[in-house]
Amino acid sequence: MGTTQTILGLKAETSIHAGTGQNNGVIDLPIQREVHTGYPCVFGSAVKGAFRAHAEVRRKDLNINIKQVFGSASDKGDASNVSFTDARLLLLPVRSLTGHFKLVTCPSILNRLKRDMQMMGQAASWSVPDVQKQQVVGAGNGDIFLEEFKFTQTAGLNDALVAALEQFGAEGLKAQLIIMHDDDFAWFAQNATAVTPHIAIENIDEKTGDLKKIVKDGALWYEESLPSDSLLYTMLMGKTADDVAKVTGMFEGDQRFIQIGGNETVGMGWCSVKEVAHG
Repeated sequence: MGTTQTILGLKAETSIHAGTGQNNGVIDLPIQREVHTGYPCVFGSAVKGAFRAHAEVRRKDLNINIKQVFGSASDKGDASNVSFTDARLLLLPVRSLTGHFKLVTCPSILNRLKRDMQMMGQAASWSVPDVQKQQVVGAGNGDIFLEEFKFTQTAGLNDALVAALEQFGAEGLKAQLIIMHDDDFAWFAQNATAVTPHIAIENIDEKTGDLKKIVKDGALWYEESLPSDSLLYTMLMGKTADDVAKVTGMFEGDQRFIQIGGNETVGMGWCSVKEVAHG
């Protein structure tokens, strides 16, 4: 039997730049963030727009009634039969100086995930471990360095929690998962994203027509992005089970990828989509 609501995991296969359109201090093009937590996110309007574009461009073969499912592009047109929440951060990849990179989260994110899953009618009986500042819960014991910070790691991951998070698209998670204190995670959420300098090239001299290949005056900017292997999730709700099935049906079999955010022509924003199983 179909459902009128579900959760979709979005695993970043390439870096994602869902921008705000305004600068933020030294970063000219920052990414979208929640106001109250500062965590990276993708606003629901951008998520819905990406899914609509996917249906219009990449899944024409399904003959989805775009206006009926996603609504009219006109302000005076038909309302959408589906709605998407903001894509919320679940796991953030962080560089480790003591081994492979880690996928980091915190109790506040996990407790919010439990509430979201329960709101969507899904089981969330796993427990969230307690963790202190400058300590982390992971698969092993001993000191671990994340970026330039030293933490004391304690083995305390329960299998039910790991299995629940793997449903969102993170495979082989137990060796990489790290749970840290909310306050420690807040620093990484603000500072562990990628900030990349960009330039624009002036190829042709407009006066002489000669080839120049030099940087345009003032054409240097800094752009923030969410790194690949980040894991987010969005909640999808529809007026009918058929409306939800039309959206989730776009990602069956090998057709499981969608492009979200800007810089599409340089390969950014690719995510794999995975529906979280009900039960």
